[in-house]
Amino acid sequence: MTKDIEKLLSPKVLNSQLYLNSLTHRSASNKNNELLEFFGDAILGFIIAEFLFNKYPTDDEGSLSRKRSYLVRKETLSKIAKDFDIGKKIILGEGEKKSGGNKRDSIISDALEALIAVVYIIDGYEETKKFINNIFKNYLEELPLDDDLKDSKTKLQEFLQSQNCELPKYDTEEFILKNEINFKTICKISKYNIYEEGIGSSKRKSQQDAASRALEKINNMDFKL
Repeated sequence: MTKDIEKLLSPKVLNSQLYLNSLTHRSASNKNNELLEFFGDAILGFIIAEFLFNKYPTDDEGSLSRKRSYLVRKETLSKIAKDFDIGKKIILGEGEKKSGGNKRDSIISDALEALIAVVYIIDGYEETKKFINNIFKNYLEELPLDDDLKDSKTKLQEFLQSQNCELPKYDTEEFILKNEINFKTICKISKYNIYEEGIGSSKRKSQQDAASRALEKINNMDFKL
């Protein structure tokens, strides 16, 4: 069941022009959420870092960074945005409406970050902290184990270093699929004669996919990670 995010917002926020701006995509108006999204991203990163610093005082910097990255990444933000059905509130231009922009992860996660900025601007730091704690509650309480937060490139790198092996090389190129730019990466590990291909909508995703496939290949060669 979706929740109404407006129940977590003050009347001052709900009645403001900034609130409307936070939900307005650049395809609909010059008064849109791009700058607010930039600011909200920074505010979110700081408040999540403060939370993790206080909750996990014995963690090292790498562990805290992985936790923060997991919490503030677009995938997590888009899940929260869907939990609160933010897509239905977003104001889009006609082209974006027709292409289903109100369901696109990048658009709804940007709107959520913009909304965080508006709460900060209007209600201040403490209220923003409460707001973030409310919408992130399940994710803050159920963080994955630290080792599970390591991405495939990190795991692959750590394994190869443990074997005194040179690090993998990633060759990435763009290609067009269904009129959209995508990326293809070849992960090369000469020592084990591994050349694995990964595909993704971004350079990073394609490299992670290639690294994941390389890890799977190594596992099948009876190496222990």
